[in-house]
Amino acid sequence: MNILSVCVLAVVTVIIMVMLKPKNGEIALMLGLACSVLVLFSVFSQVSGVIETINSIIAASQISTSYVVILLKVIGICLVTEFAVNTCKDAGSQSLANNVSLAGKIMVTITSLPLYSDILNTVLSLVS
Repeated sequence: MNILSVCVLAVVTVIIMVMLKPKNGEIALMLGLACSVLVLFSVFSQVSGVIETINSIIAASQISTSYVVILLKVIGICLVTEFAVNTCKDAGSQSLANNVSLAGKIMVTITSLPLYSDILNTVLSLVS
């Protein structure tokens, strides 16, 4: 599924959701979630190409795979958090969306700590 198809699907879904919301808000919410999942699955079908590109970059640059693993984990946390935050907002729960956003930021920080430690060790070894 290309980006044009994704955008058309999203716009059509939003139009239907707007029409359904006054009469049946639960169905409108479920339709939005179903469309979101469909869009995510269509994007996930492209993951193999991304992994091949990342592997070729790692091989060419000879950087530590642990750094790439941290980067991929952080990207995954950000994507999942963004999906959850938007779903909470669509459901009308701004406070829960804010809490999920904060949790995502904390998890990104925790996941990145080994990288910060390596950077600090490198700086300290350069200073010494």
